[in-house]
Amino acid sequence: MKLKKALAPLALAAAVALPMQASAMTHSISTDLVRLVDNNMDGGMFNLYWQGSLSRTTAIRAGYSTGDDLSILDVTFKGYVDRYHQGAFYEAGLTWWDGANDDDIGFMAALGYERTLAKHIVAGGSVQMVAGVDEQVAGVAETPFFMPSLFVTFAF
Repeated sequence: MKLKKALAPLALAAAVALPMQASAMTHSISTDLVRLVDNNMDGGMFNLYWQGSLSRTTAIRAGYSTGDDLSILDVTFKGYVDRYHQGAFYEAGLTWWDGANDDDIGFMAALGYERTLAKHIVAGGSVQMVAGVDEQVAGVAETPFFMPSLFVTFAF
């Protein structure tokens, strides 16, 4: 019986809080231009990233890249030093590399900068560090290794 009494106030609180939270939410879709054209990354890889804000200075970012012999899935936490889509940021999370013969999970971290150019357009770049991915899967002799990133984002 107490649960029934609590449902009405909870539903009312959710109805009031969700629109406010949704108005603060922003999503974006981006592509990494370096990964797209770099022949060292499996001859160039098609890639797409989604980012959803958690607060005014944090976000979750998930990305998928695929080439001829390699697919990469990244899921990271992203924090902004200044404001969302405006200034320096850091990322940390997991990355899964699926090669032609093997796959491996590692750690990915990045430091970068992004700037809003127009109402829905953001440009940025970062230096990413990947650690823990087996050298046979990654195609590099040692880990950790570093990769540049230059991206264009559509924010909505």
